[in-house]
Amino acid sequence: MMARRVTTKDKWKSKVWFDILAPKQFGEKEVGETPANEAKDIIGRTIGVPASEVSTGKKLNLIKLVFEVKEVTGNKAKTKLISYEVVRSYIRSIVRRRKNRVDLVKNYELEGRKVRVKALAMTAGKCYSNQEKNIRKTMEQTIDELVHGKTVDNLIESVLDRKIQDEIRARSKKIFPLSNVEIRKIELLS
Repeated sequence: MMARRVTTKDKWKSKVWFDILAPKQFGEKEVGETPANEAKDIIGRTIGVPASEVSTGKKLNLIKLVFEVKEVTGNKAKTKLISYEVVRSYIRSIVRRRKNRVDLVKNYELEGRKVRVKALAMTAGKCYSNQEKNIRKTMEQTIDELVHGKTVDNLIESVLDRKIQDEIRARSKKIFPLSNVEIRKIELLS
């Protein structure tokens, strides 16, 4: 009696590669590609890329943008931005002894979507707790003013261009000099 020969179907041969495109605000540049059996299978997939791949400016290699696939046309997958984050290794490198770290986490409502903004400021030296509170208050007021009436896309552009960070530093230097100001994370909650 002869052994029956079993053949298996190679699953990879049936897959199709889809190009993942950044949103319109980043010029719909190709940020990656992914395989799938059908177009509907890649909806909801996420991809994280350095901001330097889709935009130009200083410190962009320290920033990670996360995109989620929302729509597929042909073999092109269109995405939307769901998160902006400064890499943790950079945050660890700016936190030092004999300096104060001032954090702020605040939720905003932009275009009917909830957005969480996490900011960080490092003082140039040790400061008193009342100075720390005033810096946090200044950070909150500055972000409130600059976020009010903007879209999510405008907010991301302002952060990538470092307009918000520079404004926080300029307003806070009257209280205590700051060595670093970063918007360390922006999350789209809904």
